[in-house]
Amino acid sequence: MTMDFKQRVAIVTGAGQGMGRAHAMTLASRCARVVVNDVSAPHAEGVVREILDAGGTAVVDTNDVSTTAPAIVDTALNAFDRLDIVVSNAGIIRVGLFSEQPEQEFWKVFDVSFKGATDLSRAAWPHLVSSGSGRLILVSSSGILANPGASAYGAAKGAIWALGNTLAMEGDRVGVQVSTLMPTAWTPMTENAYSDPTILNTLRNGMGPEHVANFVTFLAHQDTAVHGDLYQVAGGRAGRMVLAGMPRVQSTTASPEGWIDVAQELTNDSRELTPYRVTGDQFTDEMIAANPAVAEAFANMNPADLGA
Repeated sequence: MTMDFKQRVAIVTGAGQGMGRAHAMTLASRCARVVVNDVSAPHAEGVVREILDAGGTAVVDTNDVSTTAPAIVDTALNAFDRLDIVVSNAGIIRVGLFSEQPEQEFWKVFDVSFKGATDLSRAAWPHLVSSGSGRLILVSSSGILANPGASAYGAAKGAIWALGNTLAMEGDRVGVQVSTLMPTAWTPMTENAYSDPTILNTLRNGMGPEHVANFVTFLAHQDTAVHGDLYQVAGGRAGRMVLAGMPRVQSTTASPEGWIDVAQELTNDSRELTPYRVTGDQFTDEMIAANPAVAEAFANMNPADLGA
């Protein structure tokens, strides 16, 4: 089966280079009409030129997602009169220890990486609903797992992950499929991140952005049912990422001192993990841990009441 997008319309932000460029090029190669958004006009124009030269359809948009995200949607509607797919890829990183990084710089990362994604998603949402098979793909990062010197980036990408989880649930009710990515690929952003030649060669030769773009294009297709989770993706491999809880530790007494005797247990790792996808999963598990007798009540409860 060849994935053909049948003239569907896609917005890709941060599409002037790196992964964004790969997303735009791959979608366009499958007959999607693409809005190539990047704050660098030369970069965006270069990608559009490549798409047009290859026989595809694309237009340039240079709006800044952090300030004028809704205007990107206007570009799509003015050029193509519809919108089916949004790939919210734009983001920036500013390195600095939390205690030393200027406040303005910290929030600039949030404005581009999170506020931009939120504003774009909000503006695009009614059009994705009208599409009948709308697709919203948000780009998070392994930075959510902690990376000293990148607190702003990690926090913003963590916020995107949380946003994507909730929008996936809300989207299921109106026919919009939402997914979030944790990609790894060689891009201009990662080019100078490592000095070891083996790591660099692995990134360049086996983990190019085209591999992530193939997965994005798969998720964006109107016939794809896979969606709704955070997916780690790199080099032709992908897998679901989940938040998981380790076995609970019971304090010995109902006092602050009751935790002293079990303090070591709180730091131990375990292979007994319970995955949580929605708020209700964790709440249910917590209630059953407190009183196993409530398990039946939760089993008979409407999943919608638990946030499912």
